[in-house]
Amino acid sequence: MLMMKKMLAFAVALLAVATAVAQPGIVCHRGFYNSPGADENSIKALENAYALGGMYGVEFDVNLTTDKEVVVVHGPKILGTNLLVQKSSWAEISKVTLPNGNKVPTFREWIIAAKKCPGLKQIIEFKKHETPELETELVERVVAICRELDALDIVEFSSFSYHICKECARLVPGSKVLYINSSLGSKCVEVAKAKADKVTDLVYNCNVFMNRPDLVADALANGMQTTMWMVNQPEVVDWAIRHGVNYVSSDYPDRIKAYLATPAVKRAVAKAAKSRTK
Repeated sequence: MLMMKKMLAFAVALLAVATAVAQPGIVCHRGFYNSPGADENSIKALENAYALGGMYGVEFDVNLTTDKEVVVVHGPKILGTNLLVQKSSWAEISKVTLPNGNKVPTFREWIIAAKKCPGLKQIIEFKKHETPELETELVERVVAICRELDALDIVEFSSFSYHICKECARLVPGSKVLYINSSLGSKCVEVAKAKADKVTDLVYNCNVFMNRPDLVADALANGMQTTMWMVNQPEVVDWAIRHGVNYVSSDYPDRIKAYLATPAVKRAVAKAAKSRTK
């Protein structure tokens, strides 16, 4: 029995090392919207991310309308309009045509389209709402649609709202729950607290991680994963590789993909892997 426990512990350690040394996965921020015919958070941006290939996932934003429809839009205003998404009805929003000709999708429409993109994780960012009750309702509606469409296996949950993160962990035990933070200071949740609250990943702005590299190391040591955003420059990719960041979120996933494929970067990945396995 003792030998089996030691072997299991060794296997877990090897898995942790493998996760740490892997080339970072690429997340398409608001879909691959910097591509022909796409708008941010549009079905076309989702389809273009899938067509690009080699992506870990697509990040997209969800909000509740006044009549409780879950829509995929960043907000607070709908792109190209003065409509505030959380203060507008679906009837109003559905009439909007985005700058490149796309329509604002409902969450249901997005997930139906996402199921045609196998292997591409759908990273839902729940936007903050005015009250905890509205945030809980948003989470409940999203989870219900995922259950109805048998899509819980393709989604991950994320938010700047710590309340939303805790609600996701409560409603879908064992799910991937990502806390997002863009500032140093009191909002910079430490790894021990996040892990205790069933938050599985930290998604921190590059400024946060680059000033607090200990957060990346601590997350890794505690079996948690990290995503850095926004990663649009080669030097930030290099930092992510050196420090074992798991995923990078980018507005230009095609450029990041091409950069990671260069021989110099592949050598850097191998060097980082070797240094962390010594």
